[in-house]
Amino acid sequence: MTAFSTIIVGGGPGGLGPLIAAAQQGALEDWLDRGVALVERGDRLGGSLGRFGIASDSLGGSYLECLEAPQLSAPLRPLRDHPIAREMELHRHGFPPLELVDRWMGLLGRALAAMIEDHPASRLYRRTTATGVRLQADGSVTVGIERDGESRTLAAPAAVLALGGRQSWRERPLAPGMDLAGCRLRHIMPSDRLLERDGLAEADSILRAARGRKVLILGGSHSAYAAAWAVLQLPGAARLGAGQIEILQRRPPVVFYPDVRAAAADLYPVRPGDVCPRTGRVHRMGGLRGFGRDMWRQISGRPGTAAEPRAGTRALARLPPGLLQAMLEEAALVVVCFGYGSVTLPVHDAAGERLALAADDGLPAVGEACRLALRDGRTLDRLFGIGLGTGYRLPARMGGEPNFDGQANSLWLYQNDIGATVHREALALARTPIAPAPAIAVAAE
Repeated sequence: MTAFSTIIVGGGPGGLGPLIAAAQQGALEDWLDRGVALVERGDRLGGSLGRFGIASDSLGGSYLECLEAPQLSAPLRPLRDHPIAREMELHRHGFPPLELVDRWMGLLGRALAAMIEDHPASRLYRRTTATGVRLQADGSVTVGIERDGESRTLAAPAAVLALGGRQSWRERPLAPGMDLAGCRLRHIMPSDRLLERDGLAEADSILRAARGRKVLILGGSHSAYAAAWAVLQLPGAARLGAGQIEILQRRPPVVFYPDVRAAAADLYPVRPGDVCPRTGRVHRMGGLRGFGRDMWRQISGRPGTAAEPRAGTRALARLPPGLLQAMLEEAALVVVCFGYGSVTLPVHDAAGERLALAADDGLPAVGEACRLALRDGRTLDRLFGIGLGTGYRLPARMGGEPNFDGQANSLWLYQNDIGATVHREALALARTPIAPAPAIAVAAE
């Protein structure tokens, strides 16, 4: 068994977030000297955003900020002059393609990998799968890993799970007694599949053969409007007629604006709880951004926009189940945009009983300070979750509009406030002598 101060499972944007947050404070080298194990199932750190054929919904400047910190760890400072950084600089006030964001994250990933490998107490496990977590009787955490058929166990005072998100939609009810699993659909894609390069190519073929059949997009979040925008950019969309793309949403989306004045100029009503007290931005966390926001502005006829007659919206609740099912089964393509839940690993207590995680029921995966949540609402002191689908609710000190009730899925937050929280809490556990953990009485899975 190999012991570390912290184990991080997942080398995507979420898993790298606490490392980058520590680096911005000049504290990463100290953490690595204490021993950090990073477990990544692939060869590459930084995730796989390059598979998507769309642009980011964050400005290029938000990606560059992590290298602009005055206390930045010295090994990362040369990246400021890297050609990829100069290319990202061209998008500082715009929305960079995710292909560029992917190369940017790969650049950061390579630099962080080199730092880990330069610290003997730390270890990077590439092409390695985490198989499960166990809470030990002495208060420590162990993570089982496997590579090329060989298994071993890592131990630490704390572990961070950054496993990514998953889209669960087949059995999700659309209306009383009705779900997608019971519909005979011609073509269906979840939004993450549609927005991949291969998915967009497939969607283009479907559009070319659609004739008068509709493209129905289920959901009213950024993914839904980004999907509508992406479909309309395809060559096959030239054949679509008026209203042939419909976004079926439970409620209208909220929209991001840099300030209240900009919202007023766009004839967008703002309530006091819509404004982030830290930044003055309207719907800072929950609002549509980027090309999804542009799509909404066109559909809703905002000032200065060109009308887009091919796309429209409809309230899902106003459709009788029979009509809704008929529409779905007649559609050329159904795109599902129901958001993400957290991928999970089996977690067992010291007696070997599997613990019931909140995320396995579709509930927020984490609670206060990003600690992993159980089904009964309690959290695990030494296990943390970060990244897409975890459902973290921002505390007031991190800002965000008071009315925001969604998930804080933001790469900037992973590298700043949320990542800093995980780093601080995990490091505090590493500095504290391990004491026997109390028994956890919960229902087993």
